[in-house]
Amino acid sequence: MGQHSQAKLQFGKFIRTIFPALAILLAGVLIVLVLLVYRVTHPETAGESVDPSFHLLPALDVTIPAADAKDIHAWWIPGLRGAPGIILAPGYGMNRADALSLAVCLRAKGFNLLIYDQRGSSVFPRGASTMGLHEADDMASVLNFLRNRPESNPSSIGIWGVDVGAHAALKVAASAPEIRAIAADSAFEFPSDFLDYRIYEDFGLSSNIIKFGCRQMFELLYARQGFSLRQPLSIEALSDRAILFIRGENRGQLARLTAALYERIHPQKEMITLKAARSHLMVGEELRDYDRRITSFFQSNLR
Repeated sequence: MGQHSQAKLQFGKFIRTIFPALAILLAGVLIVLVLLVYRVTHPETAGESVDPSFHLLPALDVTIPAADAKDIHAWWIPGLRGAPGIILAPGYGMNRADALSLAVCLRAKGFNLLIYDQRGSSVFPRGASTMGLHEADDMASVLNFLRNRPESNPSSIGIWGVDVGAHAALKVAASAPEIRAIAADSAFEFPSDFLDYRIYEDFGLSSNIIKFGCRQMFELLYARQGFSLRQPLSIEALSDRAILFIRGENRGQLARLTAALYERIHPQKEMITLKAARSHLMVGEELRDYDRRITSFFQSNLR
């Protein structure tokens, strides 16, 4: 047997030996990526500990059809007839009850209110969180519902949103001029940044290779045609709105993303830094001060 034939046999043996190991390794990597992405897109959520009646708020449970044929469950809390309406969009891992203390303050000023949960965070089955990628679809459906409420002024609308809710608010407001005031807590521009943040927060992983792999797996699992994790916001369209950016020292990476987004808005809007951005467990004086600041912002900017 010639040397050439012997080399081919040895190479073939090497391939047969190494290929199964590589296939197993690749399968293992894919499984890990799927598990990481599944975990961050399905946050642990607590049930709603209270409802509006606990705070003596009149409310209706309403169901709003969403763009992808899933229903959005919301609380409609009426204020003064003809007063502005405000959408309250708690963030990732939060629920409607987390916005009720703010709802009490806002309704005392006469505002009409609509509170709903984000994808993956609802007590009702809502599928997976998409890190802000499709949450704007839900926000647009909620906005359309609010426009058609006879109690609310359709030309003067506000939105309070946290992380994915803030991203959705800024995205929808760019094409909805009736949204005049936005309180954006822990806002970010790109869903990929929020995905990276959750991977780090939940698993302590900051490797660029892991981030890249999770982004690719996320897009494979959840992105629809025409949607991208790096789709920018229409910053220029927001220049005539009142925007309050809120960053919390308890969410360092998100605080930096919020500051970067604030720097891109011209003329620059208001930004406040608090010890804590809104979270599921916010209580006490920290919560009361937060609610007062948000209420004051909407009082000043919605007529």
